[in-house]
Amino acid sequence: MKIEDEFFRKEVRSGYEVSEKVKKIWAVELNILEYFDNICRKHNLRYFIDYGTLLGAVRHQGFIPWDDDIDVVMFRDDYEKLKTIAPNTICSPYFFQDAYTDSMVAALSKIRDSRTTAIEFPDAQPEYNQGIFIDIFPLDNVSDGINMDLKIGQMQREIWMSIVNPQAFVAMIEQGRKPVLDTSLFKELLRMPIRERIRMFEEFNISQFGKSNKVQFITDFLWGHPGLPQEWYSDIVYLPFENLKVPAPAEYDNILKQRFGDYMVPVQGKSDHEGIFWDPDVPYTKYMK
Repeated sequence: MKIEDEFFRKEVRSGYEVSEKVKKIWAVELNILEYFDNICRKHNLRYFIDYGTLLGAVRHQGFIPWDDDIDVVMFRDDYEKLKTIAPNTICSPYFFQDAYTDSMVAALSKIRDSRTTAIEFPDAQPEYNQGIFIDIFPLDNVSDGINMDLKIGQMQREIWMSIVNPQAFVAMIEQGRKPVLDTSLFKELLRMPIRERIRMFEEFNISQFGKSNKVQFITDFLWGHPGLPQEWYSDIVYLPFENLKVPAPAEYDNILKQRFGDYMVPVQGKSDHEGIFWDPDVPYTKYMK
């Protein structure tokens, strides 16, 4: 993608100074997004911008000035198709990163540009890819109290705890709280390699897809964020985002109100990626050595 020199100049947006370095980071992410978009078009996969990227598109027609990332969401079925084709489709210098292609412990995936640096985990093994990235979040069906029993949400929570905090689950049992999962099943989960626990978590979510009218990124739901009506993601509109046109949910107003409240009033805050070491010009491998 051709990005004009003018884009990289330092400027003030909404009273916030955006540096040339941040513009370079944005440019890398825009290129990754365009690359991802081309793959989705070729393979007939639907995705939507969401979170701060959706807010930025609606309020700023691009990045939120103090933000530094791009977030997209996909329904679980399209996300699973992406996981299937990605290893043979996404090629160097880009890298599709999830629990199966790298040692990432997360319920999402990323596409990274290996020519760049975005070090989130300085203690990671040198081969762990830490290039600049976009985040890809699966939207799963979550409990709505009607079509999907609330116990399903508790089962999702307990399987996820076996991955990220099994000690807390054991402590819960020791305190006398009765889990939804059978204790022997939980012990069996703990004997599995962590990658297999993640696979079990995803397979359980796949088995529940289509059983509710609410969707959410599953770990957001487990952290207390309510499910959103799936119909809000039924239709696509294209919104300007810097020099691209990107797919957004047609009901973006409802989604943004749910996520951010009075979203058209800018509230300058910190990025979710505070503490990342960025370098858009040097590969992460040089730093990790």
